[in-house]
Amino acid sequence: MQWSASYTFKGKLSVNISEGRGLRPSYDPYVVCVFEWNEYISKGAHLEQSYQTENRNRNQLEALTSVPIQRSNSDSGRPMAIPMKSRQSSQNSMLDGYNHRTTTQVTDPQWNHEAVFDVLGDESEIDVSVYDRSNQEAFLGHVKLRLNLKEDKKSVAGWFPLEARGQGDGHVSGEIHLQMFFQKTDKKQVGPNDFQILKLIGKGTFGQVYQVRKKDTQRIYAMKVLSKKVIIQKKEVAHTLGERNILVRTATTDSPFIVGLKFSFQTPSDLYLVTDYMSGGELFWHLQKEGRFQEPRAKFYIAELILALQHLHQHDIVYRDLKPENILLDANGHIALCDFGLSKANLTKNDTTNTFCGTTEYLAPEVLLDEQGYTKMVDFWSLGVLVFEMCCGWSPFYADDTQQMYKNIAFGKVRFPRDALSAEGRNFVKGLLNRNPKHRLGAKDDARELMAHPFFHDIDWDAMSRKDVIPPFKPKLKSVSDTSYFDPEFTTALDNSASLNARAAALAAGAATESTPLSPGMQANFKGFTFVNESTMEQNMRDLHHDSMDEDFKEDDSWINRTRSAESIEFEHRMSGVARTHDEGGIFSDDYHFEM
Repeated sequence: MQWSASYTFKGKLSVNISEGRGLRPSYDPYVVCVFEWNEYISKGAHLEQSYQTENRNRNQLEALTSVPIQRSNSDSGRPMAIPMKSRQSSQNSMLDGYNHRTTTQVTDPQWNHEAVFDVLGDESEIDVSVYDRSNQEAFLGHVKLRLNLKEDKKSVAGWFPLEARGQGDGHVSGEIHLQMFFQKTDKKQVGPNDFQILKLIGKGTFGQVYQVRKKDTQRIYAMKVLSKKVIIQKKEVAHTLGERNILVRTATTDSPFIVGLKFSFQTPSDLYLVTDYMSGGELFWHLQKEGRFQEPRAKFYIAELILALQHLHQHDIVYRDLKPENILLDANGHIALCDFGLSKANLTKNDTTNTFCGTTEYLAPEVLLDEQGYTKMVDFWSLGVLVFEMCCGWSPFYADDTQQMYKNIAFGKVRFPRDALSAEGRNFVKGLLNRNPKHRLGAKDDARELMAHPFFHDIDWDAMSRKDVIPPFKPKLKSVSDTSYFDPEFTTALDNSASLNARAAALAAGAATESTPLSPGMQANFKGFTFVNESTMEQNMRDLHHDSMDEDFKEDDSWINRTRSAESIEFEHRMSGVARTHDEGGIFSDDYHFEM
């Protein structure tokens, strides 16, 4: 049996959120605590102890002589990826709110909640936000701190004043009492039996994605389990290891808008990727429920996505599968990009690649038509399709027939519905959906060119990168293990299927899930998946940085094209019999509108 952590434990951080005082009056105040992009969602206050609304003396912030901290305006974060298969959304309505509401408002809530986090970085940010669960998730303020865990000082306790995120937050008052204790941990291996499987939250060709609880810290994660046998049968070894390599690369850099890898390990029959659990669910789920978003909400998500793509492109990674199914929401309403199964590393600014892959509705025309290959500009084409879909409610090139969809992408006109987008929004989409990638918005200066577009004239990009811009939507969640925003088809599956339950039990125990074990030669294909220690991790990263082999060259030609219906499209089914087009002006039709 072989497994290990993807990078070394630093230790455990215990955070006690004991009480608040002088808060804006609220009915059911609760806390969302985020550390290294892992979430803790508290229950409500102990109401019988919290009806203390008299004014109390405000002590000055206590001098802290333990864990070194500072106010954080940094955009640092820890990334990760949870891959989800596209599927039709369930018709069940999502959680609307909660029935109970107290009749007394609270200003001095008593919580006494404790969360224990796995620590994997030396300098990490902690964000503690307070909301009113019984008043439309009203924001009451937050505290954002940076902890330096390199030093020997191990604890801190004090009152911390709540702050607003921006002008739209209104009045914020009061302070909360936090106690934090850091304990170093000896290096240890991590395996399946360190996790308890709670729910199935996704299912794909190669395996499943589970919501899991880490037994020692009680933290909730998402665990993707991939069958080695299926990966070998589908000739996807290179892509699976490529996905892992990209996750490792993003996990060692900082982006708050990419889901972060926490642990990776393997057993003789399966591969495991453990990532942060994003309790707000897929953007696909929310878009299906609401039909379309108002422009300000769509603009917020697109702005955060641009920052995610900027991070990837700066690290020579082309994403290649941008769609609502691969965008998750966290407990505060921010996005996190996930699923790097189709991504490609080591693609510099002017480099091209030829792999025919992606989701049909979002494929750029040069992927279909240009035998010379395509660049990272395919991500910005997909972003244009996504903006249109968010604001208009449908995909601009969709057709029931795949070949017709290809023709629509190559030659079809895009018709905007009346009043769905502002003039600046339409111009932004037109710039992204330019069929000539050399003239596409972003071709000259990548993401910075998009950020400078008039569509974002009201965006403070520094505040956006720090997550200090107020999200337009806040998920309503009962706890950190809440699965209200995931498809009930999956979340109820373990309760209704004995076979799935048996497989989950075997996975959690690290037992073999295949009747016929793989040969040593087949096992050797996965030797690069597991990290043994920190030095191995560092060497692996150096190897990745200098590896010039093109994984597109290594892959099998019959690479699966991921469509919403999860159909497989072979390489030879690429659109044929059409000439490359340089048409820049004929794609849009402004003289025809759909009534909404």
